[in-house]
Amino acid sequence: MPNALMTRFGLATLLVLACSLLGHRASAQTPAPAPASDPVEASDPVEASDPVEPASDLAPTVVAVEPAVVAVPPAVDDAARRDAELAALKAELAATRAQIEAVTARQDDAEAAAVDETPKQDLLKISGFADMGVQRLWIDKGSLIARVFPTNSTSFVIGNVNLYFDAQPVDDWRALVEVRFTNAPLGDTQSYGGIAGTFARKDTFSYDPHGTAINAPMWAGAVVLERAWIEWNEHQAFKLRMGNWFTPFGIWNVDHGSPTLIALMLPQFILQRWMPMRQTGLMGYGNAFAGEWELGYALTFSNGRQELSNFNFEDKFGYGGRLYARRDTGAVNTTFGLSYFTGTTSDEVIDVTALAPVTFEKKKTWEYNEHVLGADASIDIDATRIRAEAMLRRVTYTPGRRPPGDPIAAPGSVAADAWQQSAYLLVANQLPWAGIEPFLWSELMTSPSPIGDGVLVASVGLNVHFNAAITWKTQLTRVHFFDWMYDSATDPSINDASAAYSRIVLAF
Repeated sequence: MPNALMTRFGLATLLVLACSLLGHRASAQTPAPAPASDPVEASDPVEASDPVEPASDLAPTVVAVEPAVVAVPPAVDDAARRDAELAALKAELAATRAQIEAVTARQDDAEAAAVDETPKQDLLKISGFADMGVQRLWIDKGSLIARVFPTNSTSFVIGNVNLYFDAQPVDDWRALVEVRFTNAPLGDTQSYGGIAGTFARKDTFSYDPHGTAINAPMWAGAVVLERAWIEWNEHQAFKLRMGNWFTPFGIWNVDHGSPTLIALMLPQFILQRWMPMRQTGLMGYGNAFAGEWELGYALTFSNGRQELSNFNFEDKFGYGGRLYARRDTGAVNTTFGLSYFTGTTSDEVIDVTALAPVTFEKKKTWEYNEHVLGADASIDIDATRIRAEAMLRRVTYTPGRRPPGDPIAAPGSVAADAWQQSAYLLVANQLPWAGIEPFLWSELMTSPSPIGDGVLVASVGLNVHFNAAITWKTQLTRVHFFDWMYDSATDPSINDASAAYSRIVLAF
């Protein structure tokens, strides 16, 4: 751009000089006005009574007039010369103007091309977050949970290492891929001993085939594809997304990253997957504004739950949606939402029933239909953040396709239809110093379970926001099990647990 400005400035200066020269030459060739004739002096009056005779001193006067008449042809030549010079200057001015216009056009084209190329510099944006820390879980050694999960020990952990690949190669189209890297499943229980067989842990050890030594050790980890989708977003009122996406419900599921969440622990209805966390299919969504309120929606059509398979069984799809109203007015910001999902989930096995010829038989093992309804509210009042959510789920099994029931309290039984409810309340307040934000959390859940159908969760936590990128989060939690509507075979409180989690969170 500096070269373009200098070019334009130089051409403009040349144009001004050319115009100035033209004016100077024109004024130089303009003839000067003739001097006025001398007045008759009063000392030589001519009296009327004197006779008028031809006088000899009048001859010079007559002779002086003749040169003026003879000088006319040179004046005509000067006019022709001036016209020629004026025509030459006009031609030169026209050529200069044409050069300026050509250079200007080239500069405008270059600027337009530079503007068109600017978005291409952001074809792919990479961002993400990571959290590392320490945790411990305390629980009675006689608890069923203590036999399934590692407890009563302190461990340093790699929490999340997530990368976002955000591509926008052309207008109105976007693709997003989120990948999580973990060191799982090394050490997970693979099989139990005793009457269940031989106890074994999952081992991911191998020798690195690409190492600098033939015996270079390596422990493999897992890569979790959190989501991957492509969307068309030309219109604000309607955008279409296809691929694998987080189910649009509640507060925690879509904004699942540890830098954005207040608490480290997730609500039980997410941990229990009452609403499918992610789905594969189509999602249409959009928003509009009515005064100070933003009104939005999302509609989903998918394979339904995919905990067992990425594919759909028997063309039974999942349907759902979300409605929300958001108001951001400064000191008080609010969001209210409703979410819904329904679908049929099943499993099937394939048996070989004959060998000559080879014959396969496909049959269902279990199948259920569900309806899930959720409501959520987010309220920010200055430095105070309030989050509340409730969820109701109804599960009904297809006759003849029920999974096994409680193997401890009722061996040989099958699962019954069920109602499940859960609600929580979280309140956090940002203190005016050192980025300190304490919070309180309480959650209540009811669901049929061998270890108690009632669960009460209470937490206290502290977040320290060092800056926009780094946060230290700590949460202490107590979980209490009790009988609400059903009597357990054992005292549910033996499964009570306490947990402590601490993470350093980095967003980048």
